[in-house]
Amino acid sequence: MSNIGIERAFADFENSILSPALKEVANHWRDVCAPGRLPAWSDIRPAALKKHLPIVWSYDYLPDEDDFVGKLAGHDITGVSNKPFKGTRLSALRPGDKYPRSLIRARRVLHEPALYHGKGLVYTTANSFGVGERVVMPLEGRGGQSSGIFGATQYKELADWKVSEMDAETENWFSLAGVFPALA
Repeated sequence: MSNIGIERAFADFENSILSPALKEVANHWRDVCAPGRLPAWSDIRPAALKKHLPIVWSYDYLPDEDDFVGKLAGHDITGVSNKPFKGTRLSALRPGDKYPRSLIRARRVLHEPALYHGKGLVYTTANSFGVGERVVMPLEGRGGQSSGIFGATQYKELADWKVSEMDAETENWFSLAGVFPALA
C-alpha cells in the first residue's frame, strides 16, 4: 500500500474520533510519520502536545516476556491507579480480568500494525469507572529503542455521564498492514 493507504486509513481513524484533544494527539502521530516508516518514541514532540500531556501515555514492548511496560503517562492516567505507571508491566497495571483484552489490543496495534479507537467504558478500578474515548497508535523502535504503543485516553467519571453512555468499550480498528511492516 502506498502513501494513499496511510492517508485513507488515517482519515477513517480521525473521522471516528469525537474528542478534539484525541484528534490533536492522533494528528501529531500522523505528522511525525515519515514516508515508509512509523514514528519512533524519539519522533514524538511533547511541546506539540503540551495541553494534552495529562491524557497521553506510552508503553514499550518486551518481546521476551510478550508484555508491555509503562514508559510515560500523564497525571490524568496515573491518577486512576495506585501503582506507578513508569516501569510497571501492563500485566501488573491492569486488573486480572481486563489484562487479557488489553494485551490483545496492544499486540494488534503493534504487530499488525493498526490504529485503534475505542469509546465507552474505557477504564475500571475497584473504586471508580471512566467513560470516554481512547486512541492507540504503534511506535517503531530505532536506535536501540523498543517498539511500543502510544496513545491517549480522555474520560469522565461515571457520575458525569448518562446511563446510556456506559456501554462497554466499542472498538474501531484501522489496519496499516501493507502500509508499514509488522513490528515485533
